[in-house]
Amino acid sequence: MLENQYHDSPKGPYTLIVDGVYFKFKRKEWVLYLMALKPVRSHRMYFLDPVLLLGRERLEAWYEAVGTIPKETNKRIRALVSDGLRGFQQLAAHHRWIHQRCHFHLLASLVRGKGKRRYLTYGSSVRDKILDSVRILLADEPVQKRDRARHALRRHINDSACPSYVRKHVLEFFERERDFRAYLIHSHLHLPTTTSAMESTGRLVRKATRTARTPESLRLRAVAFLRLKQSVVCNGCDTPN
Repeated sequence: MLENQYHDSPKGPYTLIVDGVYFKFKRKEWVLYLMALKPVRSHRMYFLDPVLLLGRERLEAWYEAVGTIPKETNKRIRALVSDGLRGFQQLAAHHRWIHQRCHFHLLASLVRGKGKRRYLTYGSSVRDKILDSVRILLADEPVQKRDRARHALRRHINDSACPSYVRKHVLEFFERERDFRAYLIHSHLHLPTTTSAMESTGRLVRKATRTARTPESLRLRAVAFLRLKQSVVCNGCDTPN
């Protein structure tokens, strides 16, 4: 894995950044489990070999993928950055990792369906207010300002114009608010607040493996591509300690 592949890569402690990329062969779904390690003081993340597993993305498969990380490397992981797939909180807790959830995925879930005609879409006005409040709660704002935003957010989701799926995402946000603010609570780890770098990598992997005709061919090409690429820029948040 990392130490064996990249002898000149920075040492830990690390943040583990993950994402799953879907593929289909003969009408069967496969997921390529992408993993990378970002050293706390580095602005780059270093790829581990991806793991390809049959079936939809699921927690059990992530345990299997993470299990391929060498024990000595695993011991130096301090945090997990994820897109918020159900179960990642459990995975992080199992390994005693801090869990940072992706801000982009949260915000995108609140604007779904708005598109170009956003102001003609039902509930657009209240969703804009919800977005403003959520952004305040995600940021490094004074406690009083966040308290006001939280109070306003509770009022907005009870508005009759608030779509049910938006209300659902906001309620989940309230339940896991600390996971979204881990980058502030544990500022010394310089945690990224999105999985964007990994998702961009996923698109590159898909392009590089587009001619693969079997799962094994896909896996081998993905491994080769990421070993050649080695790393990519992934900035953490530089917040005062």
